[in-house]
Amino acid sequence: MRLVADASEAAAILIHTPGAVIAYPTETFYGLGTRISDTEGIERIIRIKGRDAAKGMIVLADGIQGARSIAVMDGRQEALLKRFWPGPLSAVLAARPYIHPMLSPQGKIAVRVSPHPLARELTQIAGPLTSTSANLSGKAPARTPGEITAWSPDIDAILDGGRTAGGKPSTIIDLTSWPPGCLREGAVPFKTIIESLTVR
Repeated sequence: MRLVADASEAAAILIHTPGAVIAYPTETFYGLGTRISDTEGIERIIRIKGRDAAKGMIVLADGIQGARSIAVMDGRQEALLKRFWPGPLSAVLAARPYIHPMLSPQGKIAVRVSPHPLARELTQIAGPLTSTSANLSGKAPARTPGEITAWSPDIDAILDGGRTAGGKPSTIIDLTSWPPGCLREGAVPFKTIIESLTVR
């Protein structure tokens, strides 16, 4: 496990090393990432976290178009997401048929566009990435590279973005029905999301 400071170097590890997993900063905590086409990497993250595969994982995209490449969305869903992305809002949408089943339980996928500059750059270079918090399941998520090295998970690199903001995790909403449902209240109040539906 090595420390890197450049998103392009971290992206190169993911692109050129089959099964590669890195930790990287987001607007809340550090996440564990692998390319969503890398089955070995996805399975490795599940082993690292001790995570129930059926829970699925959030996927980071670089923007609306990147999200469209992995999830199906209509104009109403896109208009809502444009109000909150980039930001700590994850949306459950219908997954494209080629998405790995561990990322799309019941044919649905949770997608977010992070406002963190390193996370955005990473997804712009490497494509959509898994984004599950850097911690053992049930433990506190990491906010610093030091907390990750103290845990010493079996990963290839840490993209060093210093201390992240922490706080609440992303809010998760279900956009496969309308009006949207709240699956996890987080950094964006669900009330704010619902109120935005009446804004023209």
